[in-house]
Amino acid sequence: MMRSRRQIEFLVLAVFLLCSWYLFDTHFNVAERGPADPIVDEKSWRYEATEAEEKQEMFEQENANSGAKEKMSSTSTTSQHINTSTQSTAAATPTPSLPDRVVVMAKLPTDETDWVHTDLPDWQAAIYEIDTETPHNVSTLDPLTNSTLHTLRNKGMEANAYLAYIVQNYDNLPSTIAFIHPHKDGYPIAWHTDNQEHSNVVSLQSLNINFIQSNGYANLRCVNDPGCPHEVMPFRDPPEEHRTIEAAMPDAWRDLFNNTDVPHILATPCCAQFAVSSEQVRKRSLDEYQKYYTWLMETPLKDETSGRVFEYLWHILFGQEPV
Repeated sequence: MMRSRRQIEFLVLAVFLLCSWYLFDTHFNVAERGPADPIVDEKSWRYEATEAEEKQEMFEQENANSGAKEKMSSTSTTSQHINTSTQSTAAATPTPSLPDRVVVMAKLPTDETDWVHTDLPDWQAAIYEIDTETPHNVSTLDPLTNSTLHTLRNKGMEANAYLAYIVQNYDNLPSTIAFIHPHKDGYPIAWHTDNQEHSNVVSLQSLNINFIQSNGYANLRCVNDPGCPHEVMPFRDPPEEHRTIEAAMPDAWRDLFNNTDVPHILATPCCAQFAVSSEQVRKRSLDEYQKYYTWLMETPLKDETSGRVFEYLWHILFGQEPV
């Protein structure tokens, strides 16, 4: 009976110990895990993590694309700004204009005239080619009807080119026009250019433009001899045979100016190199200059005589007194 009771007590004790162990173990695990920590399924966690990563990648890609667009937009805006700035600058920068002065001359095939472009860069140049192979033959390039730097014929010396330029450019003349010979400098070829170097470059570089504009005309030679005080006397008595210009002047004057008021003395420093203002040129009509040019091309006078008629008339054409 005692044994049976002890066996029952032992069994009860064993059950008690087992229950106690179970309760203790469950309480300990709950306490260790914490009441706020959910039990997360591993598969679910991996899905959520992958989704988050994909969202992050999409976000970063959108940012990258946005940045690229912004960069492109910025580049485009900058480029547009540069282009606009360049266009604005181009629009604001005036086109360089031609100098308001011109050198006019007649050139034989043997004349070297490159010096005009190299030594007078602030002057335009109108250099007329003279055909010496067919003197007196009429060219198809008539300055009365063509804007060409070729003379109609080899006639009338430098007056040919001077008048051709005025006829061709009457309505579009620079404010200052210098009519000169084709040689640059040196003695004896340029003896009539009276600065120390006998240089046309020096003459034009030192030219008083203000005086030309106020007075209208200036001879580029200052030394009076030859030419003054009475080089041409149309009614010299007795006449001197070698002075062909004096004999030709009365008829030439009548034909050119349509009157007989021929001065008894015509005098000016020699050699037909002078400067004139466009305003002074236009004090005579285009028809008058065309008439002078036609007379020069058609006169039966010898070449050197017809040219020298104009040599002693330029100053009168441009508003100066006969002497």
